[in-house]
Amino acid sequence: MAVADDAPLLSDLPIYIGNVLQAVIPLIGIISFIMILVGGFTILTGSGNPENIKKGGQTITLAVVGLALAIISWLILLLVKNLTGVDVTQFDLSF
Repeated sequence: MAVADDAPLLSDLPIYIGNVLQAVIPLIGIISFIMILVGGFTILTGSGNPENIKKGGQTITLAVVGLALAIISWLILLLVKNLTGVDVTQFDLSF
């Protein structure tokens, strides 16, 4: 059985991981923005109900904390890169 020339290889895995990360990183920001909007909408449409206001505030808080954790984790990777010289943001599995 012949293998096609354009068949994916195991050595292409770092490229696929890099592509996934390039898609996921902006997605984190978009999801956080949407969750902040949802939390604000929940507060605005809560009609003064303390439970809805609390729920909306929690949604906003969790969205901001999630975004902050994503940014901090990326900054830690950049710090490791600057201190050690090893680019941990690039994947090279070397098969």
